[in-house]
Amino acid sequence: MKNETRETQRQTADLRAARQGNDAAFVRLLADYSGLLRKAAHQRHLAPIAAEAEAMAQVSFWEALTSYDEARGVPFPGWAKAKVYGDLRTLFKQARRRWNREVLSLESEGEGDLITSIGIPDPALSAIEDEAAFADWLKPLAPRPRQLLSLLYREGLTQSEAARRLNISQQAANAMKRRALEKLRQTFFPLAGTKENS
Repeated sequence: MKNETRETQRQTADLRAARQGNDAAFVRLLADYSGLLRKAAHQRHLAPIAAEAEAMAQVSFWEALTSYDEARGVPFPGWAKAKVYGDLRTLFKQARRRWNREVLSLESEGEGDLITSIGIPDPALSAIEDEAAFADWLKPLAPRPRQLLSLLYREGLTQSEAARRLNISQQAANAMKRRALEKLRQTFFPLAGTKENS
């Protein structure tokens, strides 16, 4: 019981100190609440955007810390939890709207095949065996998309793994891959994209 009281007192002191700009106190609080942040960010529905969710959880915790008012009578742990979970819910809703727009744009472009949008390797690129030929194929691309396609098709990483390696979200990696493949199709097969009016 005494240890619990001491811990609560230490957290209260750290809370006050962190709000006044003490970085060490903030780091201790972040360590104390790391379990909450990890659990919140790794909810099942947030798995596709786990990296974004982890970053948002930390930002949200900081915002909870700076906006906390003891006079309201709400304990800080409850305030922080409500703030973190609420912000992650908002992040998920934004991501879901973005995904819906992407799916609708794919369907409107006549590419209603969702397999291309979930990361199944393109057989044309997977079939390229020679490293030099592969590098030549990627020359029309900017360095970042070139690196992404190399990670996906030469190293065999999933989109999520490649996104982590490039420090971008999985959705950004998917969008970059689609744009890069479209550019390669237009460059090497310019007539393949045109539709005949019959």
